[in-house]
Amino acid sequence: MTDAKVQRELSIRSESVQRVFNFHTNDLFYVNRRYQRKLIWTEDEKRQFIDSIVQGYPVPIVLLAEAEIEGKRAFEIIDGMQRLNAITAFIEGEFSFDGCFFDLNTMVESKSLLDNGQLNQKEPVLARAICESIASYILPLSVYSFDDARKVDDIFRRINAGGKHLSRQELRAAGSLRTFADIVRELSAEIRTDVSQSTILPLHMMREISITDSTLPYGIPVSSLFWVNNSIITKEMIRESRDEEIVSDIVASIVLDEYPGSSSIILDEYYGLRESEKTGAIDNAMQKRQIDRIRFEFLQVYDEIRTIIENSSKSFQQLIFRDPAQRLPRYFEVLFLAVHNLMFIENKRVADYSGLIKTLEGIAQHITITAGGNWSAKNKTDNVNAVKGIISPYFQPAAIDDPGSQKWVTEFETILMQSRTEQNLYDFKQGFLSLDGNNLLNEGLIKKIVKTLTAMVNKSAVSVGYVCVGIPDKVDDMSRIKALFSITPFVFRNFTITGVGHEPPILGLSTDEYFKKIIDSIKSEPIQDEYKDIICKNVRLIKYYDKDILLLKIISVGTPAIYDGKYYTRHGSHLQEIPPESYPQFFVAYQKSGEQKH
Repeated sequence: MTDAKVQRELSIRSESVQRVFNFHTNDLFYVNRRYQRKLIWTEDEKRQFIDSIVQGYPVPIVLLAEAEIEGKRAFEIIDGMQRLNAITAFIEGEFSFDGCFFDLNTMVESKSLLDNGQLNQKEPVLARAICESIASYILPLSVYSFDDARKVDDIFRRINAGGKHLSRQELRAAGSLRTFADIVRELSAEIRTDVSQSTILPLHMMREISITDSTLPYGIPVSSLFWVNNSIITKEMIRESRDEEIVSDIVASIVLDEYPGSSSIILDEYYGLRESEKTGAIDNAMQKRQIDRIRFEFLQVYDEIRTIIENSSKSFQQLIFRDPAQRLPRYFEVLFLAVHNLMFIENKRVADYSGLIKTLEGIAQHITITAGGNWSAKNKTDNVNAVKGIISPYFQPAAIDDPGSQKWVTEFETILMQSRTEQNLYDFKQGFLSLDGNNLLNEGLIKKIVKTLTAMVNKSAVSVGYVCVGIPDKVDDMSRIKALFSITPFVFRNFTITGVGHEPPILGLSTDEYFKKIIDSIKSEPIQDEYKDIICKNVRLIKYYDKDILLLKIISVGTPAIYDGKYYTRHGSHLQEIPPESYPQFFVAYQKSGEQKH
């Protein structure tokens, strides 16, 4: 790309904070999670940035890419997400400055949100003069118009190449289009639970799945993450994306023919940050394996290790060490790969959890990890084989095609967390039993669920929608279930899970009869056969800890879904019939959505 071409595509603009907030309220700022993954500024850092604005100090330029996103011209944030979030969060009252909150009556946009009840004025209120100076502060914006996503990736890499803004792992992953980078990013997000179905999200949605410190009332507390809670890595290491380095190393060890050595340079080569034979080797290995299979194996092993740790009532560190140790990630990798070998090379499953846990207590004394930044392939292989030999007696051959042996813990949690940012594509129901005390089947619920699924798939030609039964969507329903059936719910994040395991015996049905009754009801619904087949094929009765969840899923086949001769769409939790006069516009938008898949 020539310098002259760049200049033609690049414009420098000055916009007031008020104007920037207007862009935000109209959903014109988007985040590409391929290289912008976490909102990690603390409140103090946000407050310091607001102080710079109040003081009139110059702030770094915000770099945006202008493009068509979701059918409109909008801005993808290349550099400056934290700054834009600090500004919009302060105006919306998420944190105070000098103990006071932004006066929402200062700007037309914020006053409108106040008047219609979308924002509440928090007190004490910051002086109007200070609020006006914030609203009128001029932010420098550099806007780049592009027609090729690879250019945006290249720009992001270049502006962060000095490593001042990004950790080494973030720089590796920034804009990488390799399959290896994609699977590592997705698996890492599932473990952190900051997942989203789409890679492109409006800025305001990021708060729902951001990794935060414990002082913030939203997002995912960093202390609750698997890695931190088990003392495998620290909060600071999460901020540096060290968790993704662990996942990268494990994925490479799973897909390559032999366990590879581990080092920062080797990771650079996997991601193509520096080309070598290893770059080609990992690319070829990924092509030979189905991505869905890699993901399945990884999550099954991860769920098994979670089960082991939780049954031990200890953290990972407490379980395998008698004394605190450094380089804990390598010990985790050794156990992970040993369990993976037993589960997917030897096709075995855990048969004796209590015996396995007892054997794992203090097992670190049998693992001799080499010191230094380079972990040799031989040392890794020797340790994996040693641990595998020690724990093997507590595994037994798996039954052929036993669906009950599949674990759904992380898979289900991913679905729950994705619902925070894609509400139109997720719905939750308490169950099929009516809650009036008569213990009768709610005959109308299947109809409502199937109609909802058709509305979900009508969002776009690439939509995937879910309905989870066994999760009350109303507080009153949860209380009623506890009272009627003496069920103690399981809580994950903000989701209260009661399950449907109590329903078959109350209805006088076996689990198989209960499942068949639901399938038969779906088959009688007035929708196209192809969508009926997809829903029936994807109905799952899954186990989440001690709860049974019925999971229904629909996948677009590239054409809109019809329910009883009508088309429906979903806005929030409400279904809306599309009037015939709007069909042409609906069909055009639907077809276009398939062409614009991100």
